[in-house]
Amino acid sequence: MAEEQIKNQNGSKKTNKWLVPVIVIVAVVVLAVAIVFGVRMMNGGAGVASLDDAKAACATASDENRVAANEYSALVNGDAAEAAALTEDDVTDASTLEALNEALAAEAPEYPGCVADDQAGYESATQQINELTGWYQDQLDTLQQAVDAVNAAKQ
Repeated sequence: MAEEQIKNQNGSKKTNKWLVPVIVIVAVVVLAVAIVFGVRMMNGGAGVASLDDAKAACATASDENRVAANEYSALVNGDAAEAAALTEDDVTDASTLEALNEALAAEAPEYPGCVADDQAGYESATQQINELTGWYQDQLDTLQQAVDAVNAAKQ
């Protein structure tokens, strides 16, 4: 037994052959995790799925805005245009024509579009588009009430 200890101390030491590959694998895993977290931090904590979700939400908001804008335009160019063509002599209450003309004079805010470089940009655009959609819906209601009032005041 004393000879075995001397041999092991004299250079015929037995090394663990699995130790080096394990260290390399652990280092690669740690590096990969660091890269993933680094990319997420650079993207504001968002991954690719979040950016895709933000793009999709913006596209959906844009579609809803288009529908609201089309409904509003149809009213402006249809019933509201017919009612606006009436004169004070055609209605019993001229103030209904004034209210209609005020409603028709409203100008829509500018459409921001779904153009952005990152998730935060898409989220901001989505919020602006949703606000614009709300404007169209509110104006649609206001204009429809004005058109109904003029039509009710027809002689």
